[in-house]
Amino acid sequence: MTIDHELPAVLDGFDLSDQSRFADGVPYDVFARLRQEAPVLFHPGGRTADGDGFWVLTRHADIVAAAASPDFSAQGGGDRAGGGSHLEDLPVGVHAGVLFAMMDDPRHDLIRRLLRPAVTGEIAEGLADPLRGIAADLLSGALTRGGGADFMKDLSEPYALRAISLLLGAPREDWDRLAAWGRSNLGFVNRQTGRVDSGSAEIFQTMSAYFKGLLDGKREAPARDLGSVLALGAIEEGHGEEPLTAQERDANAVLILITGFEQPRNTIASGVLALAQHPEQWQALRKDRSLLPQAVEEILRWAPPNPYNRRTATRDLELHGHHIKAGDKVTFWWPSANRDEAVFDNASTFDIGRTHNPHLSFGTGTHFCLGDQVARLEIRLFLEALLDRVAEVRLTGPVGYAPNNKHTVILDMPVELVPTGDAS
Repeated sequence: MTIDHELPAVLDGFDLSDQSRFADGVPYDVFARLRQEAPVLFHPGGRTADGDGFWVLTRHADIVAAAASPDFSAQGGGDRAGGGSHLEDLPVGVHAGVLFAMMDDPRHDLIRRLLRPAVTGEIAEGLADPLRGIAADLLSGALTRGGGADFMKDLSEPYALRAISLLLGAPREDWDRLAAWGRSNLGFVNRQTGRVDSGSAEIFQTMSAYFKGLLDGKREAPARDLGSVLALGAIEEGHGEEPLTAQERDANAVLILITGFEQPRNTIASGVLALAQHPEQWQALRKDRSLLPQAVEEILRWAPPNPYNRRTATRDLELHGHHIKAGDKVTFWWPSANRDEAVFDNASTFDIGRTHNPHLSFGTGTHFCLGDQVARLEIRLFLEALLDRVAEVRLTGPVGYAPNNKHTVILDMPVELVPTGDAS
């Protein structure tokens, strides 16, 4: 049943809750219109499971302010029974309030403090040499086969999976199994359809059981990795919070695999896609590698891996003349914020020389991405390997996206990699 007639006119028939509408990528034209005409919009429930409507925030300044405010909860609010970061309510005590991305302070902050040292500093930098080797091996394989490849399946996906496996301390003999699960599933849902089905549910349960076993093994033989911190680490005492539960440890291990795999997987592919579509930018980077840090940030701005995060209003409040009630769902649309003309010069231009770049691709506020340092490292090292071996990336077919409004998921990206010395 179509619901286009129920949508506000400014959306021009685009239902943000309809997964299938995202099969062509992020609707930047819709967001540009919303920023100008309706920066705070109430969207009807549409294709959401519960039929509840939700507020849509699209301007950079509004999202930054809301993300920093306790008036918007990652866990839940009002008299709503569920909560979390998805449009659909997730049950409190199962997902909301258990997964640290769907948890409020002070417990969220305490878990963040526990995990942060395992994804920063020396531990993060210790990934550099293994990641260089992984990127070089994957590119060598593609070039040995003649340079034709599906960039996602052959390069970005296995690179991201091996990176998060190293960080968590998953044994190498398990990497193929983890890769197969990641290729089929995106969290609970079937990657191809964007929906939960019996197969995706079974895979998720199998994956959850695997991580329970992994953490059990870390308790017996801890190592210097994130998996061991999840298995054995304790949050600080003296803040009135209970110790971490086994459910929190196991569930967050799965969450970290999903986010640590999914986001670099898609951002690296989307970034290389942007460089292929803007060959003058790629050539500028080849001539001047000092642009690499700026190029990484521009890729992050241009291709944020998550279109939105949902919060729940904890009290009645006014925003730009709109009355938001306690318990209302409120969504922050990161790609829109990243192209806000009030913040970014030439916001719709991909520019690796951009110097002022306060993008929100890692979120903002208390839920700023835990793994930002590792993510930047992964992107930079892959680009370095590409610059070492490849003169040009040529698209050889259409790029396919999954029907998913929570993650920007490239499914297919056929390319020809032209080796250095062979470009014409």
